Amino acid sequence: MKNMILKYYPFLPLLLLCGFYGYQAIDFPIHDFTNYYFGGKLLSEGTFNTQVYFPYQFNKAISGLGYQNIFANYAPNTPFLALFFLPFSLLSIVVSKLVFNCISIGLFATSIYRLFSFYRINPKLALLIPILFLVPIKNNLLFGQVYFLLFFLLAEGWLAYEKENCKAMAFFWSLAILLKVFPLLLLVFLLFKKQGKALLYIFGFCFSLLGISIFFTGIDCWKFYLAEVLPKASDGEIATAFEPNYQSVFMFLKQLLVFDLIENPKAFFNYPVLFSALMLAFKIGILTLGFFVSKWRYNVFFAFSFWVLAMILLSPYGSTYTFILLLFPFLVLMKSDISNIKKLTFCALLFLISNVPLSLFISNDFPFSYLRLFLLLLFFVLFVMELEQKINWKLIVAATLLPMILVLIFKKEEKVTSHIMLPDAPILIYNYKIANDNLVAECKDGNRRNGEVMPFDCNEVKLLSLKNNQVFYKNRQLTFDNSNKLKPMLIDHKAILYLSDYGRGIGFYTIRIIRLK
Repeated sequence: MKNMILKYYPFLPLLLLCGFYGYQAIDFPIHDFTNYYFGGKLLSEGTFNTQVYFPYQFNKAISGLGYQNIFANYAPNTPFLALFFLPFSLLSIVVSKLVFNCISIGLFATSIYRLFSFYRINPKLALLIPILFLVPIKNNLLFGQVYFLLFFLLAEGWLAYEKENCKAMAFFWSLAILLKVFPLLLLVFLLFKKQGKALLYIFGFCFSLLGISIFFTGIDCWKFYLAEVLPKASDGEIATAFEPNYQSVFMFLKQLLVFDLIENPKAFFNYPVLFSALMLAFKIGILTLGFFVSKWRYNVFFAFSFWVLAMILLSPYGSTYTFILLLFPFLVLMKSDISNIKKLTFCALLFLISNVPLSLFISNDFPFSYLRLFLLLLFFVLFVMELEQKINWKLIVAATLLPMILVLIFKKEEKVTSHIMLPDAPILIYNYKIANDNLVAECKDGNRRNGEVMPFDCNEVKLLSLKNNQVFYKNRQLTFDNSNKLKPMLIDHKAILYLSDYGRGIGFYTIRIIRLK
């Protein structure tokens, strides 16, 4: 009995913390879990289709099920995630969240214990996890997020890889890919490791899971997701066009280099092509660095953790939930032979990254509003510099500079002919009208705003039609982007108003205006 207590007691604080927040989540607002639950619920009702990716339609469908005062957004989740949550949708939403959290806690704790045991890491170091990752643990459970489950899938897949069990690894990682997509980056890791057999197994499992999903959700949902939803999500377009909350390299560079009169008027420069070039250089730099890291055979766990860090850095949007994945580099550092002072430094960075309230960062002026991102980048640089020596930095610099220069030379700026109409607009406007010299916008957002009214003088209003999702006037095409558009309206033959989700999450419409010459 004494040996068992000594063996497991370092993990008890983690379990107690998870249990506490799992209990707190019962009376906490359903929050992000609504996106998962109602995806499964609509699938069980036979009404899951491409419209779920448009937030107004998704919330309208939820209201049709008898749930009020909810604002949910299914994008950027895959159709497979709705299938995964279908069994949970058979329970009430509160019970479903409780059951899902309990399962997530069990899987999360099990995978952490197995990683400690496999790598023979001092169990006492597990006492640090509730401290360093307090907020990610809390928010994952209170909001009903899936990152505990994702951590389990990545961890179990990695342990299977270490044990040369390619089939088990492929199953776990394929499930992770179908749920959240960004673990696709692990395929690059396997490619650099020349693990052809493992790649074939992953492709096999991915296509099998995809086939099962298509059987239940239909192929149109997957076509729409791959063609419309995923490209927008890859460009950081989840809701609004500029969102410092994401604390990503993508959003930092966008806010720095892409001017917008309404949403980003304080941009330091207005050079969208440079933004595209720097993002491409950053991505290629990370991948090239990953090539050298993956070739290092001395510590493959470090190589895997590098790619987990790369997933976080390359993602255009971030959150505290995601930082639970920083447990992988944490474990690498704890099992390494670096000095205790260096370990303490890394732990301090992890604590700040994970736990300092985001409000303390984004309340500052740009670029100081991105202090969390800078801390994460510092952690990444120190992590690589400390544990990896065999890197050809000259080749990495060349690999990043050449495509960046090519983009600067040959890429043309996208032609934008319109501007956002309303300053401080609601997150979603789904309809508008002009009445009594007022512009009335019907809207919805997390604060349950039902309408916005602003003075708008006009004498004549004429509804126009869209052709191939583009605005035309007198047979002349006025818009050229791929955004979704609704309700173009000619105002006094001087301007055209219309709803568009250009630069925003799919279906997150706002009113844009084209001034006619």
